Amino acid sequence: MEIKGPNPKPLTGIAMAWPAIDGKAFAIRLQTTDGDLDLELNDTTLKQLLQALLQSSAACAPKRTDLPPITKSELADGVQLPATGIDVVQIEGEGERRRLVMRVGTIDLNLMIGSRTTAKALANALMA
Repeated sequence: MEIKGPNPKPLTGIAMAWPAIDGKAFAIRLQTTDGDLDLELNDTTLKQLLQALLQSSAACAPKRTDLPPITKSELADGVQLPATGIDVVQIEGEGERRRLVMRVGTIDLNLMIGSRTTAKALANALMA
């Protein structure tokens, strides 16, 4: 991932999101200081966007000075993403390790679970 880039326009808001005409993608309207930007994202481009955001977040977080400690995070500040399906799969030959597959919308999130304690903590968090 690049660590330098152009000076971006600030995103002032996300106005709306709606299904694309063919039903195989979705559209989203982003508001910038210069006007609106309509994007159509299929599953592949949505995964690429999420991956880029995760990589950018990991690279930028150490430089941020305005982030409060995670232990002081407020529940109201979180983003709730309803999962449409959750499955826990045991990986062969790995003992206690499990792989959690969670579908959020059309995106499958694959999480590695290293111990039964972690799995229980995650399950309790998901049920709360």
